Amino acid sequence: MQRLPPLRALQAFRYAARELSFKAAAEALSISQAAVSTHIRGLENFLGLKLFVRLTREVRLTHEGRALSGYVETGFLELERGIALFSPDSDPGRLTVATVPSFASRWLVPRIDSFQKAYPQIKLSLQPNLQLVDFQGDGVDLAIRFGNGDYPGLQSRPLLEERLLPVCHSRLIDNEPATPEHLAGLPWLIDESIDMESSWMAFQEKLGIEIPDSSITLRVTEGTTLVEAVLAGRGIALMRYSLVADLLKTGLLQCPIDISIPAEYQYYLVAPEAKFRTDKVRAFVSWISGKVSTK
Repeated sequence: MQRLPPLRALQAFRYAARELSFKAAAEALSISQAAVSTHIRGLENFLGLKLFVRLTREVRLTHEGRALSGYVETGFLELERGIALFSPDSDPGRLTVATVPSFASRWLVPRIDSFQKAYPQIKLSLQPNLQLVDFQGDGVDLAIRFGNGDYPGLQSRPLLEERLLPVCHSRLIDNEPATPEHLAGLPWLIDESIDMESSWMAFQEKLGIEIPDSSITLRVTEGTTLVEAVLAGRGIALMRYSLVADLLKTGLLQCPIDISIPAEYQYYLVAPEAKFRTDKVRAFVSWISGKVSTK
């Protein structure tokens, strides 16, 4: 196993290389410039090469120093990120939850008032975002992800089993039950998200009829946009039940035929294991699990 130099020497080199200043490194580490110089000279002796060119009023990195600084900076960043995943909660009164925008706007936000009433001591921050968070310095405590549940290095807990069903505005079908042939002739709005291609084929197979490309009038890649288009009466769409459940209950949208299929992806609660042990995340998990079970 490769022997490593002292951590303090690497820290001194990191800050000195970043600022090209022994004084800045001393301030960052709360030690004297002489101590920084001693640490760096010890590192140079350990490696058997010069890392800095020392001039009268400045220092410059040697070729080897520039190369090493990249590895040292990356190593410390990874170490800091890893420690952050397992360190005690620095802000127990604030909870940051990241999730996809469609689930946030169509399911979570309409219900979040009950969480805030039940846990007024927790300041909730929602981050609707299509990008996956990595919990490394982004301040996120918990993510609600729509996927296959495989998130390396993170704990993943099933939240909601999703189903897909056709929905449309009532005026599109005049409140009458529809036959598969009737549906095939309606204008269709297609979700082209990565998980929907196989689901679209499975739905047509269960419907027993192929929907022609000529019936497809709009293609989108985000659920909220699709919901708004359906609400506007633009056409019929195969949609996740969680996004339209409230609209179906109030009659703003209808399911014209009694057919549904399981979605390829499902919703998961995702976070580092240490995050799940915090009181604020445990409170949110308990709350949202109860809401899902009574949907």
